[in-house]
Amino acid sequence: MNISDEGIAISNRFFKAIAILKEQKKIRGLQTFTRKHNLNRWNVNQVKFYPGRSVLKPEWIVYIHEDYGISVEWIVLGKEPIFDPNWKEHK
Repeated sequence: MNISDEGIAISNRFFKAIAILKEQKKIRGLQTFTRKHNLNRWNVNQVKFYPGRSVLKPEWIVYIHEDYGISVEWIVLGKEPIFDPNWKEHK
């Protein structure tokens, strides 16, 4: 499968968000995210390491937004801020 440049950029921003969350100690790492949402970590890593061959699933964007307030607009379009200022944590 050939992924568009836009699709690759979206995947890269998604994994940059995971790295930022890890740096800020809001998440331990990718495994924390995959376990919480019952995702196959191998499949997620395929997208991370081969964004030109594997597709990021849209629901992953929903999960990272709902859990940590990462801006959907930033992931999809690259428009800052990275964190959604209107986000409210779900309990």
